[in-house]
Amino acid sequence: MLSIFVETSCNRYNRDECISCHVYEPLMEHPVSEWHLTTDQARNMAEKIKNVEVLNTLAQQEINLTGGEASQNPDIVEICKIFQTITPHVCLHTNLDILSEKSKRWSRLVEIMKLNARVDITLYPTVWESSQKLFLEKMLELQNKLIVNVVYESLPDLKNQIGLLLNFFKGKGITHVTELLETYAQKVADLVSEHPNCDEKLFTVHMGDTEAFASQPDFIFGISLLPAFDVDKNGFRAMASLPFPQDKYLIGCPAARGSIDIMTIQQNGEMTPCCDVGNLKCQPKFGNVLEDSPKQIMETMDTSMKLLASGVRKNHKNIKAGKAGTRVEEGIPPYCQ
Repeated sequence: MLSIFVETSCNRYNRDECISCHVYEPLMEHPVSEWHLTTDQARNMAEKIKNVEVLNTLAQQEINLTGGEASQNPDIVEICKIFQTITPHVCLHTNLDILSEKSKRWSRLVEIMKLNARVDITLYPTVWESSQKLFLEKMLELQNKLIVNVVYESLPDLKNQIGLLLNFFKGKGITHVTELLETYAQKVADLVSEHPNCDEKLFTVHMGDTEAFASQPDFIFGISLLPAFDVDKNGFRAMASLPFPQDKYLIGCPAARGSIDIMTIQQNGEMTPCCDVGNLKCQPKFGNVLEDSPKQIMETMDTSMKLLASGVRKNHKNIKAGKAGTRVEEGIPPYCQ
């Protein structure tokens, strides 16, 4: 998948629940004049993606337009059309915190859904009743597929959010989604009751092979559980995640093992091979899709893959030696493995 940041601005950055937002600080490094990805930049990116095999391959899986709040880009509909010239699999991510059907943001989302691009959401309990629930109902009238991201700070928080989704889809009478969410709800409820301070390993074992998707011809639903984490004033990710404070939350790096599953393209064209927008401070860069030639991009990728592999090997040695958290010269974050 390619994840492309099309917008820096977000209407939720100043809300209390967003004080730990892991994309705000890195994105705010962009000057106001560069908050919106332009259509010209999108066309430039699209042409380069078509001509770089590894990027084109990832694009055929899916292109995810994100931010910030992607729907705040005034040209997002045209940008969506541009990336649809590469692949039919284009989606947009939104917080769906919208005040009115007259909102320009809502109009843009409607146009995007009419283009048969999927719109996905992150659940925000604080605005669920005031906006998200209403607009999600309207979304389901326009599209028959949806992925919901659930970012949780604790197990009770996760239990609450699963409950909101379960009640919503039960009320809509969508049985196959309800059954999936009931499975999640029961497993999380058991953990809250029996192991409220569990570490990530126990959580993973307990959740087991619970399906992430509920699929029927009339509607496809996916859910993604994402543990929240703190970022310090220097933009470095905390070594312990919030839901599992007793566990060193290590991040697997497929790129270091020779497999790029997600490539993130920032608004300035810089690429990094994961869903990170810059806060992890991973130093190896994978080229600039706006400025570099296809040949330069491939050469930079090759060099950076070797750096990643070297840095991850040193991280493993540091962990075994009781030196977890030590930063290595390759510039690989110490929690990446």
